[in-house]
Amino acid sequence: MILPVKGVFIEIGSVPNSEIVGFVEKNRWREIIVNCKCETNVNGSFAAGDVTNVPEKQIVVAAGEGCKATLSAFRHLSQM
Repeated sequence: MILPVKGVFIEIGSVPNSEIVGFVEKNRWREIIVNCKCETNVNGSFAAGDVTNVPEKQIVVAAGEGCKATLSAFRHLSQM
């Protein structure tokens, strides 16, 4: 069957690779739980991208979240 389309979304994977980070809180899908500043439940620990509980798993979203995490980490370090 051929399905004519004008665009596609390619998904690489749906299981987050978060096993390496065992010290932060995760949800039942093993996504690292972050707030709107990309902060985890551990002070000074930040996460971004598809490994987090941010609902949209797209490259452009992950890139923006990475920028937010970097700015949050910078702000955290500047206050030390």
